[in-house]
Amino acid sequence: MAKRMGVVLAVALLAACKDDGGDGGGPDGGTTTASAGPGTGTSKAQPEGTPFTLPAGITLETPLKSFYVEDPRDCDDKDRDDAKGSGGAVTLCLIFRNTTGGPITVTLPPGLIIVSKDGSIQNGLLAQRVSIEVPPGERYFTPLFLYCANQDRATSGVGDEYALGPIIGYEGFQELYTLLEGKQLTRQAVTPIQLAITHLTNGEGLSDSDRAALKAL
Repeated sequence: MAKRMGVVLAVALLAACKDDGGDGGGPDGGTTTASAGPGTGTSKAQPEGTPFTLPAGITLETPLKSFYVEDPRDCDDKDRDDAKGSGGAVTLCLIFRNTTGGPITVTLPPGLIIVSKDGSIQNGLLAQRVSIEVPPGERYFTPLFLYCANQDRATSGVGDEYALGPIIGYEGFQELYTLLEGKQLTRQAVTPIQLAITHLTNGEGLSDSDRAALKAL
């Protein structure tokens, strides 16, 4: 049953972030631009925003890699129940190292974008703040679930490579982060959030129905 629910969720996410028929090009390779800013929507440019840095004593193995959550062996046997963040269009396995003698909390802020190294694969966007307590020692694994930031690109697969990007705050995004702040999200919340993010990343802004759906979560 859990596997079936995972497939249903993946189909719903794909529908919420699928290309609606535009050529998805603009200055990056076509005639129509649908983007809130660099790295979102149809833009192939590097995202722009506030640089993100890890706390002192914490390192993160690079490149970051996507993994198949129904086979969690690639993430130290951790699966969706152990994951941080919501979404699911981009599923990463973060591997931290804590070089100090005590635990360190790593806080990932809303708006953090994870950048695909393959321009045909979607970038991932974190919509809510998450905290990860990393114990001292070798290789601490954490699944991280993110939303699709590029409607016209392919979903991530197994082993796709990513890098930490900046914290983006393009027009309208702060409203999204505020509406989701502090909410305990269920899996059913993923589809309306992805739809709202698709509207934002395409430069359309949040609709009244997006706002109503997010407030109701």
